[in-house]
Amino acid sequence: MVRFQDVEVCYIDQKPILSNINFEIKPNSFHFLAGKSGAGKSSLLKMMYLALAPTKGRVDLFGRDIKGLKRFEVSNMRKRIGIVFQDFRLIENISIRENVALPLRIFGAQEKVIRRHVPELLDWVGLGDHLETFPAALSGGEQQRVAIARAVIARPSLLLADEPTGNVDDKLAERLMYLFEELHRAGTNVVVATHNENLINDFNYPVLHIVDGSLISKL
Repeated sequence: MVRFQDVEVCYIDQKPILSNINFEIKPNSFHFLAGKSGAGKSSLLKMMYLALAPTKGRVDLFGRDIKGLKRFEVSNMRKRIGIVFQDFRLIENISIRENVALPLRIFGAQEKVIRRHVPELLDWVGLGDHLETFPAALSGGEQQRVAIARAVIARPSLLLADEPTGNVDDKLAERLMYLFEELHRAGTNVVVATHNENLINDFNYPVLHIVDGSLISKL
């Protein structure tokens, strides 16, 4: 599914952000990604969603070296990846219903499927009564829930979540984790980047821990 082999990422001045990164995420797995701000978590996630190539080493995604992909192959591969960004990246001039529906439309889903599944998922994350609301009218926590719903609506093969519980209370954080677990049981590979030690301790999954650009795997 995902394999990093002797990966290094450097700044323009050649100072390494990540060095000697080796790990494998096998099919049907769930991992936490932990580490302080600036440790290199975002760079590692960017390589997983094809926004960054390694300076050295090799990253394989779905059995392909990401350096060898053509533009259309990158586009097709990204359709298999769901991403929850820390800054949400919702489209401000359309409703949250339409934001969440976007991945399904990209996949060419029938309108009856979209009309059924989008309200169901928004209801699950507690926003079923805000279908026609625009993102600017929502709180940060509500926008985060919309971003999560959009990331998971199309049942991606790989879900990457960057601090998905950072703007919600503990009760909702736990509920969102249960949603990720449901996706995992259905066959989605999940990587959750978080600073929340309680979350890591409460859910017994392997932890990829980055310290000063180096990776420590805690199983």
